[in-house]
Amino acid sequence: MEVSTEHSIMVDVKNLNVSFGKSHIIYDVDFKVKEGEIIGFFGISGAGKTTIIRVLTCQIKRKNWSGDVVVTGLDPAKKRNHSKILSNIGYVPQLELLNLYYELTPLKNIEIFASSYGMNKKEARKRGKELFSILDIPEDTWNNKLKSLSGGEKKRVSMALGMINMPQVLFLDEPTTGVDANKRYDVLNYLKKLNSELGTTMFVITHDLEAALVVDRSAILREGKLLEFDTPQKLISSLPSDGKLIRFTIEDLNERKLELIRKYKKCEKALRAGNDVLEVFLKDRERDLKNFVSYLIKNDIRILAMTRDNANFRRFFQMRIQEEEEKEEREMEVARREEFNNSEEDLEG
Repeated sequence: MEVSTEHSIMVDVKNLNVSFGKSHIIYDVDFKVKEGEIIGFFGISGAGKTTIIRVLTCQIKRKNWSGDVVVTGLDPAKKRNHSKILSNIGYVPQLELLNLYYELTPLKNIEIFASSYGMNKKEARKRGKELFSILDIPEDTWNNKLKSLSGGEKKRVSMALGMINMPQVLFLDEPTTGVDANKRYDVLNYLKKLNSELGTTMFVITHDLEAALVVDRSAILREGKLLEFDTPQKLISSLPSDGKLIRFTIEDLNERKLELIRKYKKCEKALRAGNDVLEVFLKDRERDLKNFVSYLIKNDIRILAMTRDNANFRRFFQMRIQEEEEKEEREMEVARREEFNNSEEDLEG
C-alpha cells in the first residue's frame, strides 16, 4: 500500500479484517489516530480490542489479516518493518508481574529493560529518573526492592518501563486493573500527565469506562465491529436532546408497553435500564415531557417514579451495546420467521 506521509497521523487503519481459520474476528475496521492523541479502546471481553492492537504491534501473521495499516509511517504487512515499528512503540501489559522483577529495584528494572533497546546503564538511569519524576514515584523508593512499593507505585514503574525508549506510540493494556477503586483516577491522570509532557500518542485498551475522562477519542467495539469512534462528548451529544433523558420506573414494564412507548412520535429512543426502569429520550425533553406523560396515562402505563438526568459516557456505551443486541435479536427473529415460512412452503409443495 502507499504509506501516508502526513506527519500528524501516527496510526492509519483501513478496512482491517482478521480471521483465524474459519473464525472471522475483526470486521472492516477503519480509523486514524493523530500524533499526541489518547485513544480509548472500550469493549467487553471478546470485543476485539486486543486483536486490533496485536495487528498494530506486529503480533499477528500477515496471512491472518487483510486491509491497509500504517503504524508510525510504516506498513506492518512487510516483515522487514517489524523491528523498526517495535522500536517506535512501547507496551505496558495488564499485569505488572509480566514485565517487572519484584526482587530488584525500580532503577535496576529500568537498566535491564533499557538494555534491550541498546541503552547503556548511565543513559538508562538518567531517563528512568526523569520518568519516575514525571510519574511522582518517590525518590526514596528508587533503590528499594520493587516488592516493597505500593500497588499504584508498581503500576507507575511499569508505565516508566513502557516509556523508556521514548516511543512515538504507547499501548496500555487495562492500566487500571489491580488498582484500588480510589486510585484508578490517579493512574489515569498520570497517563494524561505523560501525554501532556512528552506528547506521546497512547492507546488505552480497557473495559474501565472511567478512562473516558482522560481520552481524546473513544473507540467502542463489539464482537469485532467498530461501532463508534469519536470524542466522548460528541458521542454523548449525538443522543437526542444532547443526552438529556428521563428515567421512568414503570409498573410491570413489558414488551407491549415498551412498544407503545417507542411508538410515541416525539420519543427518539427508549431503552431498558433495569427490570421496570426505562430511559427515554424525547426530541425536546422540557417541551415534550408533559404530553408524553399524558400519553402514558392514556395508554394505562402507570408511572411509579420519574427523574431527569443527563447521559454520561458509561450510559452511552451501555445504550449503544444494548441497541446492537436488540438489533441482532430482531434480525434473528426475522430469519427464524423466514426459515419457518420456507419450511411451510416446502411441506405444501
